[in-house]
Amino acid sequence: MAAVKGALALALLLASAGIVRAQPVNDDRAVCIDQEVKADLDAKRRKRSVRDRLVQKTNRHEIVVRGGHYVSDMFDATWVAGGAYLYHLTEDFAIEASGAYTRLISTPGPELERTFSLLEGRERRALLFSTNLVFSPLHAKLQSGSSIVHFDVSVTLGAGVVDSVLTSGVAGNAGIGFAFFVGRAVTIRLDLRDHVYQQQLLTQTELVSDLAATLGIGLLLPLTE
Repeated sequence: MAAVKGALALALLLASAGIVRAQPVNDDRAVCIDQEVKADLDAKRRKRSVRDRLVQKTNRHEIVVRGGHYVSDMFDATWVAGGAYLYHLTEDFAIEASGAYTRLISTPGPELERTFSLLEGRERRALLFSTNLVFSPLHAKLQSGSSIVHFDVSVTLGAGVVDSVLTSGVAGNAGIGFAFFVGRAVTIRLDLRDHVYQQQLLTQTELVSDLAATLGIGLLLPLTE
């Protein structure tokens, strides 16, 4: 009987030791599982945090042609046409060099032209050149049914010159724009720019603010990302 009790006690002791030794193994497995779950969750979070963009613009060039409506501060509203070259430094920043052509028109009715005859009854050309920084803080998309439209919203600030019969000097400009992506290499652009500069009115110099609203089409190069 004593031998049986001793054997049972030894068996219980060995079983307890096995449980104690097995516990760290279970803890290690639990730690490994926890790490795998954590890594999987981190990967899913990173995937969700990445913006889903149709087009990657970084280090790409863009050629734009555009035209639209030009509202002069001193003269009649008319048309404007021109183009621009952009180099996209990042997805958010680009530098732009642009040029545009418009006309200065004044009907005989306004007191300004009737009194001073600034344009001498003729249409006069005006050239606008500028270098700008384009910042696109918002990259978004719209869904209509099964169609998804990707677009950027940008703000522009820069300086240049205006060359006309009444102006030959420095001009500043600022504006807002929308770029809608068609495929991976074409953009449709809507821009509103405010050009601020000085015009010479006989012996007086006036600070004017001319608005240009344009619609354009752009081509991103290279054509593939």
